[in-house]
Amino acid sequence: MKNTIFIFLMLASLTWTACEKSSNTQETNELIGTWDLIKVTGGFSGAGYPAKFDALRIKTSEFELLKAKSSIYTGAYTLKPTTGTPDSFKISSSVQPIIDGFSNYDKTISLSKDNLVLSDPCCDLYTYEFTRTKD
Repeated sequence: MKNTIFIFLMLASLTWTACEKSSNTQETNELIGTWDLIKVTGGFSGAGYPAKFDALRIKTSEFELLKAKSSIYTGAYTLKPTTGTPDSFKISSSVQPIIDGFSNYDKTISLSKDNLVLSDPCCDLYTYEFTRTKD
């Protein structure tokens, strides 16, 4: 009888944990959409550079750099979570060289409501500030 109860509790426990939603899913959904570029900072002088793109469109596993609402670059990304929340946007493929300084380095994510900041943790320490597009 003890074995039957133990097996039942184990199965119930596995079923319950398998049905839990990941907090990563909610955060990913908050990233999906089109983001207008506000400014780029960083580099040797800290002043950034004039970007050749003006928006970033994030889909489930792909992103696009846009100029005047037209796609100028498409690539893939993955999110690298720390303790369940994505804190790094990793560009995982590139068909052509990435536009400007928007390079293949992991980018640290800072997301608050309608503001997104992607920061390079390496080299010129570029920071890309975006605001969610109002459709």
